[in-house]
Parts: sequence; structure tokens; C-alpha cells
Amino acid sequence: MSRPSLNNLSVDDRRLLASLIQQYATPQIIDLHWNAAQAGAHSDPIMFLTFHREYIGGLETFLLEQGFPQFVPLPAWNPVEPISGEFNIPNVGPRRLRNLNPNVSFSPEFDPENLSSFRTITELGEALMTRHNLVHQRIGGIMNNMRLAPLAPIFWPFHSFIDDIYYNWQIAQ
Repeated sequence: MSRPSLNNLSVDDRRLLASLIQQYATPQIIDLHWNAAQAGAHSDPIMFLTFHREYIGGLETFLLEQGFPQFVPLPAWNPVEPISGEFNIPNVGPRRLRNLNPNVSFSPEFDPENLSSFRTITELGEALMTRHNLVHQRIGGIMNNMRLAPLAPIFWPFHSFIDDIYYNWQIAQ
């Protein structure tokens, strides 16, 4: 799909997108993630990929309904890059993001030209889950809390990044 990069948006657009994500992330939306996690979305590699695509799709539908088509497809954040200040939310208290530069590379293993090394969706999902979990752990704070991680706006562009890898794998098949 080749989603745009979050860090290539203007500061004002990043600020607006973070605010829109916060509006979208209601308790019901947060519960969708938690319920899926309890049902296996973080242990079953296929469900991991398919659930998060659907979950991002819900936000994209919201953005379109609110009149912000410029954010669809949802921009992606590559965790080898620092988290921009506009997405440093929450930035105070015990749930604050602890590390804005997790510096986790998905390259070269997950570069489009190398995705054919994953023969099945299960292989891809298993490999992505390991790297995905490392990003959550390195950021820390609320991002390392499976129940509440979607409250951090950076959660969404990070999962868009993961979904882009999944999409690129699908078209390479």
C-alpha cells in the first residue's frame, strides 16, 4: 500500500492527526483491542495481522467521516525513527511514553524485496510479532500495556507500518 510517512507530515498535520486519534480512541475502541488480545490477536500470527488491519480500518473510516481524507490511508511510523513531539502522548505521569527513540529496525528482513522469504502468513506474522513486541517494550509506558496501548496516538501509525509490511507481502505472493 505504501502509506505516507508520519514524520513527513507537517507539524500542524501531525498535531491534528494526534488529536483526531485521541477523539477516536474511546473506551469502546480500546476495549475492542483488549478483547481481541484476549481472544488471541497477540499470540495467533494470522489474527495478529488481520485484526490490526481491521482495527486501523475503523480509524480510517472515522477520519473519512470526520472530513479528513488526507489522513487515509493512515500514515505509518517506522520505529527506527524517533517519535515526533506531537505524538508524544501521554507525556506526563506513570503512563507517559518513556523512550521516544526505540530505534528498532525492520530492515532488511521486512523490506519488500525480501518478503518472499516468508512462505506463509503464519511465518510472516510470527516474525512481525516478535519485532512488534520489542517496539512496544522499548517505548514503554502506556505502549507497553496491552490493554491501554491504543490510547497512545503513536500506536496507530506504528500498526499502519506493520500493516504496510503485511500488504507488501500479500502483493508479492
